[in-house]
Amino acid sequence: MNKALKATKTQRDIVYSVCSYGLDKVWEWGPNVGGNLWRTTNDITDTWFSMKVIGFESPKSIASFSRPNGWNDPDMLILGKLGWGKELRNTRLTCNEQYTHFTQWAMLAAPLFLGCDLTQMDDFTMGLLTNDEVIEVNQDLLGKQATLIYENADIQVWRKALENNKQ
Repeated sequence: MNKALKATKTQRDIVYSVCSYGLDKVWEWGPNVGGNLWRTTNDITDTWFSMKVIGFESPKSIASFSRPNGWNDPDMLILGKLGWGKELRNTRLTCNEQYTHFTQWAMLAAPLFLGCDLTQMDDFTMGLLTNDEVIEVNQDLLGKQATLIYENADIQVWRKALENNKQ
């Protein structure tokens, strides 16, 4: 795929997402095959357990692999109305869990892919997804993923270096 992308003459940017659902340490070899992002985990579900494992356990040891034009991808955001066709339902995450989910993905410099129906977005979800301060953290030019600096039982403290020595 890397060779095909390099051989392609196009006027548009192409983003190459490498997905092996977090298997085979894709973050180690994804950049070498031309990947711009790589899935670091299995599929996320809209439960606190799934979001906690994918957002707070899986990223602990792979922060160094994330950088501009090469991103760890913990899967889509599971906010708003989810499902297929007429079978849409609200996410099972509470409001506080949704705040945590979106904020952690921003801290991880993760791609902010939405898994919801954009035509059915409620005011809460729209407000959450358009929070300028959180988006600014995600889009920081330094491109660093947050790292875990403290953990004790169910408490974690993450730090993200930002451009101009901000944190």
